[in-house]
Formats: sequence, structure tokens, C-alpha cells
Amino acid sequence: MSRELPASIRLPSPGALCVAGVALLLGAGCASLSSKPDTQTASTQSSADPISSSTQSNGSNATTPAASKKKGSARLAKTFEDAVVRGDSAWRDGDADMAIYFYVQALSFKPRDFDTLCKLGSIEQKRGNPTLAIRAFDLAANVNPADERVTSRLGLLYLDQGEDDSARKWLQHSAEATSADWRVYDGLGVLESRHGDNADALRHLQQAIALAPSAPMPLFHDAQALSSQGDYTGAEAALHSALRLGNVPDAYRLLGQIQARRHAYSEALNSYLRVLDPPEAYDTVAKLAMDNGDNAVALRYFEQAAVLSPVYFEDAHRDAEVVRERLAASTR
Repeated sequence: MSRELPASIRLPSPGALCVAGVALLLGAGCASLSSKPDTQTASTQSSADPISSSTQSNGSNATTPAASKKKGSARLAKTFEDAVVRGDSAWRDGDADMAIYFYVQALSFKPRDFDTLCKLGSIEQKRGNPTLAIRAFDLAANVNPADERVTSRLGLLYLDQGEDDSARKWLQHSAEATSADWRVYDGLGVLESRHGDNADALRHLQQAIALAPSAPMPLFHDAQALSSQGDYTGAEAALHSALRLGNVPDAYRLLGQIQARRHAYSEALNSYLRVLDPPEAYDTVAKLAMDNGDNAVALRYFEQAAVLSPVYFEDAHRDAEVVRERLAASTR
């Protein structure tokens, strides 16, 4: 006997499958949420979906209501295995909407199936839907919290969304399971540094560096943590190491700040010129020199910023005037 979906979650057509998928992932079961499929997947689906293509035909080719109902019924999987096989096939063919359609049906047979939940999470993450990806991976992680691959992915998604408490929970869970993913320890280091836990941050960042010695980001985050606790020499060394491995614009910005802090303004300017337009680079170094009390240097850089760009002309001249007043006061 074929098994039909309950009316509360019956999928009317593949074009509405995202709605049902969202409802399921939100844990609403029979709720219906609006979700607009993206243009690329919608166009792919329309050519592969006999329901859509039939109803769009003209004249005698138009599908009758009875025929549409019959074809719609054919879209319903008869077993969990049938739904998964058809979902996997759609995913391999690049039809994410149809894959979700069948995976949702699979979950109507086995609502806590770990692999299917992970597949839904992967699809939604790839489609740029982090909220839905989190819902799916969260359900999967609660089904099997021992799988550090899904807890890692969930923690990193939470981190990207700025949900620090949830991110820490799942990343810590992954670390305790001895995850081999350097991003787990890098993420924990970023979180701990953000909240002032520098000792733990540096410990986790060193683990990330050991696991991924060719990745620049753990070294950059290590430099941030070192800088925040006042170890500018160590931070500068870490930044140079990071920049040897890859182009990290924020690393150049932090390097420029540290170099200016030790009054190496030419070096700071060179760092800023790697990521800023020349007028902005000169203006930035001028302000850092001004903060250091190096007013003569600041004046020279403000004047150069004004010469290089009319955009900075007014502000640079105003700042330069402040510096001149400071210089005049210092000679009295």
C-alpha cells in the first residue's frame, strides 16, 4: 500500500517544496512559511518538472485537473528509502529544490534521520540560507551529538551569525571530541579573544596553527589576541607569518597600527598602501602619528593626503591646523 503524506504537510508541487522544508526545519511540523526559491534553481526546476511544464502548455496540451492530481501523486515517495534515493538523484543533478522536496518526504517517514537532516543542512548552507542550515544541523546534532563533523559545522555557522553562546557550545563540544578541523579551534580562539579570555584564545589558536600550518587565518587571529594583551612584538611576527601564507587585508591594517605604535611610520604607510588608496593611507598614518604625539610627522602626512585627493583636502587641512597649533604650543 502506498503511503501518503498527512494533509498538514502534503506538498502541493515542487514549486512549493521550500515552504514545506522551511516549516519542517523550524520544527513546526504542520506550519507553512513563505520562502521564495532562487532564480537559478527555479529555472532549473521548471524545465525538469512535468507538472509545471504541462500546466504552462497551450491549447489541447493543457493538463486536466484529474491528470494533474495523478501526476502530483506520482511525486510522493512510497517509502523512506524511495524518498532518499530520489532526493539523492535530484541533488546529484543539481536540482536543489527537488532534492529538498524528497528529503522532506523522507523525514515524514523518519523525522529524526541523521543523514537526511545533514543533507538538508548542506543544501541550505550552499544556497546561502544560514538560518535554515542551522535549523537542520541543530536537529541533526541533537540526534547524534557524538558526530563532531555536524557539531563543528553547526558551531561555525552560529559563529558566522554572531550567536556566540550557541557557537561556543557546539565548538567546545567538537573540541572535546578531539576534532581534527582547525576551524573549530580557530573559532573558539576568536570567541575567547572577543570576550577577553586571551589565555584560552591563544591556546586554541595554537592548536589551529598546528593543525593547519599553511592557513593564514589562525595566525592572523593569533596576532589579534596577542595585540589585545599588549604583546605587539609577538603580534607583528604572527602577522608577517600570516601574510607570507596569503593575502589578508585586515592583517595589513593591524600591522600598520602596530608599526605606527612603535613610530615606524614609513613601514606603517607601506602596510596601509597594500589595502587603502594613497590619500586614505596617508591620512590614516597621520592620525596615528597625531595620537602618538608626533605632531611634525602627522603634519607632513596630513599635507600629503590633502595634495593627493580633493576628497581629503578639507579634513586633512583641518587636522593639519590642529597639529600646527600643537606644534606652536610646544615651542612656547
